[in-house]
Amino acid sequence: MQQIQQPLTVFLLGATGDLAKRKILPALYTLHLEGLLPGKFTLIGNSRKQFSREQFQQFVHDQVRPQAESNWHNFAQQLFYVSGDVDEEQTFQSIREMHDSLPGCGNHLWYVATLPSLYIKAVQNIKKVGMDHLPCGWSKIMLEKPFGTDLNTAHELDKNLTTAFKEEEIYRIDHFLAKETIQNLLVFRFANGIFEHLWNQKYIDSIQILGSAESIGIDGREQFYDQTGTVRDVIQNHVLQMLATTMMDEPLSLKPNDIRQTRQQILQSLRPLNTPAEIKKNVAFGQYTAGEIDGQAVKGYLEEHNIPANSKTETAVAMRCFVDTPRWQGVPIYLRAGKRLNRTVSEISVLFKEPLNSMFKMENCPQPGNVLTLRIQPNEGVVIRLRVKKPGIALELEEVPMQFCYKNEFQMGLVEAYVKLVYDAVQGDVTLFPRADGIEKSWQFVQPILDYKNSAEFQPEQYKAGSWGPSSFNKLFTEDGRTWIEPSLDVCAI
Repeated sequence: MQQIQQPLTVFLLGATGDLAKRKILPALYTLHLEGLLPGKFTLIGNSRKQFSREQFQQFVHDQVRPQAESNWHNFAQQLFYVSGDVDEEQTFQSIREMHDSLPGCGNHLWYVATLPSLYIKAVQNIKKVGMDHLPCGWSKIMLEKPFGTDLNTAHELDKNLTTAFKEEEIYRIDHFLAKETIQNLLVFRFANGIFEHLWNQKYIDSIQILGSAESIGIDGREQFYDQTGTVRDVIQNHVLQMLATTMMDEPLSLKPNDIRQTRQQILQSLRPLNTPAEIKKNVAFGQYTAGEIDGQAVKGYLEEHNIPANSKTETAVAMRCFVDTPRWQGVPIYLRAGKRLNRTVSEISVLFKEPLNSMFKMENCPQPGNVLTLRIQPNEGVVIRLRVKKPGIALELEEVPMQFCYKNEFQMGLVEAYVKLVYDAVQGDVTLFPRADGIEKSWQFVQPILDYKNSAEFQPEQYKAGSWGPSSFNKLFTEDGRTWIEPSLDVCAI
């Protein structure tokens, strides 16, 4: 990563929101500390909060918690603020006036981190005030998922985006694609013949993706989450992108568009779940009730602030699906994600088929298939569980893990996903950003599920906070004679 050379202005819409506080502002400050931002850098933040410039600077200071005030002082001088609603054209006129009052000329990056329901209005207002393309430098736009709330709204959003910006100027963010282990999947698979030759239906029994299991609840995001639910929040984006990256064929090259095209082909090959009967057979929905997380009592979903007592929003989902390509024909993929689950962890587990030999079975030594797990977060790494002879007189087989952990091997911190995404967007590298047609295929896959959620018969099954979900999650496996692979606490010391 080399220093960005051209002057840059970032317009951050939703600058005081949860995502900006937790991810975006710290990422920008990290780029500053690493000397990657250009010498001429400006951040113009916007939200409804009535902040002066000094108050916004203090707000950012409280989020990034600088270690050295000298570094902070240099960064703070580049921070500006405009208050106002993004659905009002006058707000963007004020942003333009602020921008025009500042010296210099360079490139421009819009970062839209508002509620998704405001995306279209924001894009329309950017165009109305002529800030989609300014006199000097390029203009680009970054948007957080979800991209729309269903297939129709995704189409509408895309229509407005491409009216204001060219496709190559649009950066749709799915930050899981920037996780180090997800990036490593390409190298792990295609640079190691031992795995790539086995990476198909002949040798793999099934794949499990624990997409975004979180022990946390919805504090501070109640309005967003009750309108969204787990299918929209993580299945349609994070989880399906993880699936596509795991199961994609070898790209023609490492060029961004070749990689994105190959990911999209997997999403296009997902076997649809079009009828209520197919959905009920292959998808299970849960909603958490009161329970314990790390020894602390927590409320149930219906007890959360401003959640309607009759809400049927799902807080966890498990799913069985298939990819209909020659490589993966007949291999079930099991997906699981949600809030208030047992712990916060994301990983991909590949279960290989049982050995065909019978000599160990004759000795009553079970030999289930080997499991390869790629830990996405926390404590990223790769582990494969092998069977060895346990020392002793008798013949006993025991499973032992062989693991690689980033923090142990490289003795360095990983590049945080949002640091990588902002940097790549500025530099024009689209590899880790989903393409419009891939997003459309994802929405096409989940749209029947969303329609089923709106039916009278839909009712998520309750599960206790701190568990791994309701009993219906396990039923998906017992029907197939399989079990969930629970995250191992000793893998890279979770």
